[in-house]
Amino acid sequence: MNKRMKIAALLLALVCLSSCACAEVFFEKPPQEWEDKPLLRWTVFNVNQADAMLLECGGESMLVDGGPDRFAEKLRDTLDKRGLRSSMKYVLNTHFHDDHIGGITRLFRDGFTPGEFLQPYGSVSISRDERMTNTIRLAEKNSIPVRRVGDGDMLTLGDAQIQILRCLGLPSENANSLVLKVTFGESSILMCADITTKVQEYFFANKPAELLDADLIKAAHHGINRMNSDFLSTVSPEAVIITSPSHLMHRETLHQLESESLPAVYSGDGTVCAVTDGTDWYIDQTPGAL
Repeated sequence: MNKRMKIAALLLALVCLSSCACAEVFFEKPPQEWEDKPLLRWTVFNVNQADAMLLECGGESMLVDGGPDRFAEKLRDTLDKRGLRSSMKYVLNTHFHDDHIGGITRLFRDGFTPGEFLQPYGSVSISRDERMTNTIRLAEKNSIPVRRVGDGDMLTLGDAQIQILRCLGLPSENANSLVLKVTFGESSILMCADITTKVQEYFFANKPAELLDADLIKAAHHGINRMNSDFLSTVSPEAVIITSPSHLMHRETLHQLESESLPAVYSGDGTVCAVTDGTDWYIDQTPGAL
């Protein structure tokens, strides 16, 4: 091998090494010295087989979905203890099914006033659904600005960047739900709401691989169905968060996780907290707790 070929081989090896670099994920509480670092914190509350998640970064916070109404009081009390009744920057609803919006409606009824309520619907869709109509009516009564968001929109939360993805045209609220790509430094999350395998196929075929790539993924639709293999390979996560109790998992989902050697944490078994400094992740769980 001549000198020029050796240099080319070395450069190729370096490129391969850099493209394979990935975050380390530790399943334990973060070290004490992390308390002084800028961090992104992602809390996935235990609301059984439903979604209620809190993002916190740089002194700003964002609630993504609120779980069903039967957990609303516990969610309200938990957020109150964190001093978030009137200080959240955003509350976002991915779609208007009760296991995602029920708690938000209750929070607004109980006087929570975020900086904005973000949701994906136009006036015609809103008028057709009583839950969304009531939630927006409560937001407006509390002088909460309501903003429609959709595919390609960008949000900031502290130093974190959040890009919204959405696929339209399929006859399903789950399929049309909002997906969030959250990036903080070199760390990232893909929050898949309740999207169907058809939407995962669409994203794989139509979205840049680097947009889908993430360290952590919130499994679509509470892990009820296995994820599209091409989509999951493109995301290439280090761990999966599933918003469901572990005993409700279907065999095909468990088989997929095992075949991909993907560790999974189930928020339905206890609230999950994932923290990153922009490089690595620490994931801790409180069994049974909201």
